[in-house]
Amino acid sequence: MNRKHLGLKLFLIGAVCFAALFNLKTSPFRHLVPSLPFSECPGNQQTNDTYIYLYTGGLITKGLMPYRDFFDHKGPLFYLIVSLGIRLGRMAGVWLVESFFLSASAFFAYKTARLLASRAAAVFAASLAVLWYSLGQMSPDTMVVPLILACLYSFVRFVLNGYSIGRIETLGVGALFAAVFLMKMNLVSLWLVFIAAAIVSSAAGKKYVLLAERAAFFLLGAALVSLPILAWLGARGAFGDFVRVYLKFNLVDYGDKPPLGNCLLYFVPMIFRQTAQAARYWAFYFCYNLPALAVYLFLAVREKSRSRKVLYASLAATLLLSVRLIGAKGFHFIYYCYPMTADYLVFFAVAFESIRRLFARRRAAAAALFLLMTVPVFRAAIIPPIGDWLTRQNILRSDPTADLTPLGRPIRFDRAALDLARYLRENTSPDARINGVGCAVYWYADRLCACPHLYEEGEKVRFRELPPLSRFQPTTLLPAQRSYRLTFWEDAGGNPPEYIFEQRHRNIRLGKERFEPIDPRHIIETSPEIEARLAFDYELVYRNEQFDLYRIAGKSNAEGERAK
Repeated sequence: MNRKHLGLKLFLIGAVCFAALFNLKTSPFRHLVPSLPFSECPGNQQTNDTYIYLYTGGLITKGLMPYRDFFDHKGPLFYLIVSLGIRLGRMAGVWLVESFFLSASAFFAYKTARLLASRAAAVFAASLAVLWYSLGQMSPDTMVVPLILACLYSFVRFVLNGYSIGRIETLGVGALFAAVFLMKMNLVSLWLVFIAAAIVSSAAGKKYVLLAERAAFFLLGAALVSLPILAWLGARGAFGDFVRVYLKFNLVDYGDKPPLGNCLLYFVPMIFRQTAQAARYWAFYFCYNLPALAVYLFLAVREKSRSRKVLYASLAATLLLSVRLIGAKGFHFIYYCYPMTADYLVFFAVAFESIRRLFARRRAAAAALFLLMTVPVFRAAIIPPIGDWLTRQNILRSDPTADLTPLGRPIRFDRAALDLARYLRENTSPDARINGVGCAVYWYADRLCACPHLYEEGEKVRFRELPPLSRFQPTTLLPAQRSYRLTFWEDAGGNPPEYIFEQRHRNIRLGKERFEPIDPRHIIETSPEIEARLAFDYELVYRNEQFDLYRIAGKSNAEGERAK
């Protein structure tokens, strides 16, 4: 191997290592001065959804079952993967699992790009894809990326090799399909195009026996992954709940399905529809959908090779289908770009190959195009200490009087949740019945929520009508913070939670960078009605700048005296 090839390999390995160490939010190395144990570095502040995934994955390690014992609507395989990481070492174990997935993504991204471009272009394309998707939160949307990239590798080979695919590879494609479907079912667009291509090519050649054989191996691969998981759900009495929640709820009840016109937001700048903040994010991350779609369609028309024409047309169809199946709109544009990494990969490879060829003739133009292509990784190249400094400057710029001391160094927006979790861990028993909205609290306290509906949103209310309170009917229900409403006595089986915590308020000024005026509707507070009802049955035992913790009246109030 010559030095140039070795340098390219080291570049890709370096991109993977950088992404794993500094971009994955579960990494214990995201900050250089941790003040908590290795597995819970304070720099690893997650999004609310990620804390939900960590908490629900941890419930499986305690013997609880998804859908039956707790409500969330992601796929069962995702919970099992997260629970595996937690068994390996809590958050650090999840980081190891994510790092493995990241490495697999780089491998398949490079192998796929190498089929269509030079070694250098393939390395840059794979590095860009890995650095880009590693910015996403720990979620099924990012964990499926290596599986989609592995299928993309098989699909590109299938088309370029004259629609030929081996039995074992067909088996693997089926297994990958089942794995993605059982993690997040709306991310299977590539398989739908793959299956359509296999059917059309077999039917065109009148190879019906071959088509039946391929279908059998595909289904066998899918069965090898899905049947053990479905058997596990059935053996633990959760299969019916799986059908009711993951299948029926996601396909019928969940969310507002946007019309086709709203999907155009994936292809046009959000500046025309959204706020100044959203426009800045769009400009900062750069929109790939329109350039990628245009390139795929252009190549499908201009290519002389029929196999490559079909490939690029199929990739354009996959991109459009991905947008439609994901069905997000508005500000979620950025979040939902991560699972579409595979849709962009060939675009990356072709673009970098063109830039490499242009560099020999017009270096300035080639350099400008290269910088344009790498805009999304500028954010990925900022190590967390620098990111903390920039965050502080942004807050001070919008509010020079802001007191940043509570955020700490490294910066942490949810220290109030950590402090409450520490109090619960030190002052309650492991089996204490606790209720409140805030998965970060349960995750760091290593405690369970007494209610299986840990968070309440409009979709959950439609899915399962909450029973009325037996002792009092609240007249005011706030749109976001209603944890007391979730302590309803009937659902508790006559055994109400011993502890309830309420998020008294969320300090928007310090809680988040703001580039736009604060919307009062987004400020979360506990209403006087809820506080009055809490005081009727509970006594306050702990308070910090955001949370109130109550203990049911009639119990020992030693903790309350200590808190006072």
